[in-house]
Amino acid sequence: MKNNILIASLIIFINFIYGQDYDGDSLISLPSLTNSEMLSIDTNTVNQGALVYNSDFKKVFQYNGSEWKQLLERPPSIEVKTTDYTVTQYDNNNVINFDSVTDVSLTLPDSLPIGFSISVYQIGSGQVTIVGSGSVQIKNRLSRFKTAGEGAGVGIVQTDTSVFHITGDLTK
Repeated sequence: MKNNILIASLIIFINFIYGQDYDGDSLISLPSLTNSEMLSIDTNTVNQGALVYNSDFKKVFQYNGSEWKQLLERPPSIEVKTTDYTVTQYDNNNVINFDSVTDVSLTLPDSLPIGFSISVYQIGSGQVTIVGSGSVQIKNRLSRFKTAGEGAGVGIVQTDTSVFHITGDLTK
């Protein structure tokens, strides 16, 4: 008998929840700013914990007292490139597959945040040469900056301002 009452109460509760109609006025919203607008806010006026919706990234960011941090990470996407490519902030945590029969370059700009990382794979016969623009330094213990051949994989992480470390199946 107690189980029947519990089940009936649960069904009524579920119907009550799903039967609710919400209009836009009853929702909480955050200020929506572009990335440049968000970064141009005077940090002396921002409270730690402040939230903003970044319309460029389509993500919620929180101010931690010193910088804006994305709250929820998205799952990585896999992008296929066939020509030279310059990495953007939107490639963070993604996989880039190069499917080219000719050699291509992957350029790392000096505008990316510390902690930025990507995985790169050579799936065509064209090698991928990793280069930096501006003041970017690319470091590899063996000074190897090209994928070693078809099927090669490379990990790239920005470890400091304009400093990237690369590791993987690389050649000179």
